[in-house]
Amino acid sequence: MKKSKLLILSGVAVLSLAGCGGEGTSDSSLDSSGGTSTSTAARYLEVTIEHNTIPAGSTFFDAANPTVLYHDNGEVTDYTNYSNYVTFELTNLDTNETFTAGDALTAGSYEATITCRSRTDTVEFTVSNDTPEAASEGNGYKSYYHDDFAGLEVSAHNALGTLGPGKFPAYGTPKMLVIPVIFSDMVGQYDFTEAELGVIEAAFFGEANETGWESLKSYYLKSSYGLLDIQGHVADPYVTSLTVAEADRQSIGASHQIVTAATNDYFTKHPNESRSDYDYNGDGFIDGVNIIYKTTAQDTSENPNASDIWWNYTTVIDPNGTTANVTSPVANRYFWSEYDMIRSGYYEPNIDAHTIIHENGHLMGISDYYSYDRDPQTNGALEAAAGCSDMMDMNVGDHNGYSKMLYNWLATDDEANGVHLKVVDGSSDNFTITLNSFSDTGDLLLVRNTVTDTWNETPYDEYLILQYYTPTGVNEKDSSGYPEWSGLGSHGGTYANPGLQVFHVDNRLGAQVGTYHTEGGRNIIDESHYEYVDGIQDTAVYNEDGTFVGASTTLTSNTGSESREIIDGALHSNSSFRELSAILPGGVNSLKSSTYYNSFGQMANLFGTNEYADEIGLTERERYGGTTYSNYKMRDFYANDLLWNDGTEFNWNFSVIDQTDDSITLHFVDLSAI
Repeated sequence: MKKSKLLILSGVAVLSLAGCGGEGTSDSSLDSSGGTSTSTAARYLEVTIEHNTIPAGSTFFDAANPTVLYHDNGEVTDYTNYSNYVTFELTNLDTNETFTAGDALTAGSYEATITCRSRTDTVEFTVSNDTPEAASEGNGYKSYYHDDFAGLEVSAHNALGTLGPGKFPAYGTPKMLVIPVIFSDMVGQYDFTEAELGVIEAAFFGEANETGWESLKSYYLKSSYGLLDIQGHVADPYVTSLTVAEADRQSIGASHQIVTAATNDYFTKHPNESRSDYDYNGDGFIDGVNIIYKTTAQDTSENPNASDIWWNYTTVIDPNGTTANVTSPVANRYFWSEYDMIRSGYYEPNIDAHTIIHENGHLMGISDYYSYDRDPQTNGALEAAAGCSDMMDMNVGDHNGYSKMLYNWLATDDEANGVHLKVVDGSSDNFTITLNSFSDTGDLLLVRNTVTDTWNETPYDEYLILQYYTPTGVNEKDSSGYPEWSGLGSHGGTYANPGLQVFHVDNRLGAQVGTYHTEGGRNIIDESHYEYVDGIQDTAVYNEDGTFVGASTTLTSNTGSESREIIDGALHSNSSFRELSAILPGGVNSLKSSTYYNSFGQMANLFGTNEYADEIGLTERERYGGTTYSNYKMRDFYANDLLWNDGTEFNWNFSVIDQTDDSITLHFVDLSAI
């Protein structure tokens, strides 16, 4: 079904708050003991619950479904959803343990004490000791494989992902062209030495032990579980006719010119090499050209007024792709980088491929997960929705499961290498499931509402992904902190210990729809508007009944000023929706402010058990942020409060119940089945 956003009228919300915010004049004749009073003139609290018995592993607010009504001299205000006004304290009468409304509960008899505006009420309920079943295929989840996502990968669609056509293939053995460039006035004084060419070769195509961490090739071979084996070599240096000063004046236009000229020069000098060998996916574009330059000019990190060309970026010569040539592929998408970027000085040997690995994600079509929006006073990012610890966010560690789905790094079957995608399908309403290390095995779990508007079986929808992070594989080096970031006073890397990562994805697609008629040999669109769509269309489709559906388009971004949503059929910019958001188990979204950096790489960002934390000796400051995901607890991460961006209510509670160095076990309870 098509996805739609629930429109919440701000005026209604304001009126509701205004109706329940004032304390009024005290009246000594009123009942002051709390609880329910029979007097119609009294101020009292009335709490009811829909379910008196809920299963272990569920939460009070989501499962018992309380209603909190405040009575004020005959006027009644519903406070249920106003967390700033209502507190819940739950006591297990059997053990005397206390819980909050968003905690997963153990079996027993409970009393809930609810307080609102200095009035209280209590309700009793029971948590049953229902034994969850161990999930299996068709009984808790359904598995998806590479063929299920064939044609859905971001590289197959020009309008999806970043920078349009000509994306670098994400699996197989594509060939990459790397060309060092010397400016004409730098010849003889700023040439590339044999040692420097060796550094570039090692950074792109070397073995991991030839670098300070990984090469581009070794990283992607590991991150893809062996599915992407990048080939290629470093060409002889190309001398451009442009001087440094001329390139400075022309800015990025100069890099376009140099990429085209350097690529043509390479194939002119190597007539035995075919351009088609560098077009693995046959789309008419050379898959990826990498230019490494040297200059005496200041770059934009040293001088904010420097020309944009003096930095490191991925872009395209022609965003429309009109120059594609299947017979003789041309350069279009390219990475432009200064040589010093792979010589950070952080490692021995002094070869650091973090930046080129990140930029290769753009070559393959993935957007940045950090925000481009900046504080005008400090120039710092305003938020960090994805939580920083990701290759396409702050250039550290592995790619997350959402990115790997977009690349279609899914395994071909249960036994093959790749992402082992399991999707909660509603076939069991109370189950446990164990996930192994995501980086090591590819285990990945996807879940959204399984009752209303279920998952559309593509990466282009709204859902959660759950992956068990471990400081292994390509995460290991950065788990102690990446020097570029950790030197700024934070852990600044991937996480030091294992824990569950939860991400909220909203990559629903939109399209223009409407009716048309033909006049003068061309289509004229009437009554058009935008809708969320499940299918992917690269071009508009005009149906015989006079209706049309336009090309699919990506809407959300992790840069707020670039994120869009559809409201009442119209596209709206500056949306509060984000493409990829880290969900922190504490329930407080510390990532939506400019102080996000303080939590970069902190263990509190991960879900995990206290027992495992004790086992591995974590201090109080290193503890996990919590064990449970509930709508009530995680409402701070959603623009629509208790509802998702598309207006649906998530029908699951889940919590961590067991954990080891390389696996984690989760308990899921379906709220709709209570």
